[in-house]
Amino acid sequence: MTNGTTPRKTLSKGERRRIEIIELARKVLTTEGYEVFALRNIATRARMKLGNLQYYFPSKESLLEAVIRAEAEIDLSLLMHAVAEQTSPDEQISCFCETIITRWRGESGRVFALMTFLANENPVFTEIYKTVYQNFYDALVPILKSLNPGDSQAQYLRRAMIITALIDGAPGQVTRGNSKSFINDIARQAMLIALAE
Repeated sequence: MTNGTTPRKTLSKGERRRIEIIELARKVLTTEGYEVFALRNIATRARMKLGNLQYYFPSKESLLEAVIRAEAEIDLSLLMHAVAEQTSPDEQISCFCETIITRWRGESGRVFALMTFLANENPVFTEIYKTVYQNFYDALVPILKSLNPGDSQAQYLRRAMIITALIDGAPGQVTRGNSKSFINDIARQAMLIALAE
């Protein structure tokens, strides 16, 4: 995806085309749904033959995997950048919560909801799910260590998993009230988990 991290001019024609296909497939997935996410449909929209699309992505599963991985990479990059701008661990926890909840209330959330659903049905997506979440845990653990030094790695990981589970449920609930105050409530609960003995 082109989020400013990789200038297109440094990529080969094939790499640029691959990125364009992923971006188009993401748009179809997030605006029209999984039912419309078919290789033939994507090929038509990309103005290419199905066989040419299958050169890049041999199956619907491989294209969907690329879309999910690209989305996760963008979310993680945005999260790490936002958290790095915060000066204190409590601000970092709050920023972590707000960034993920905000992203997952939109199109990114549709991608991850599908990933979660597919993870229950397909071992390929189970592995993607584990990788994506491990990356989020890895981003959260250093903050937890700074808040509560001296605990074991297992304790930090467990807290990261609980905080992430708390955040996961928030995007669906945030429409029920003032989203900013709700996100602040989530961040406060995350801080209590982070500081738990």
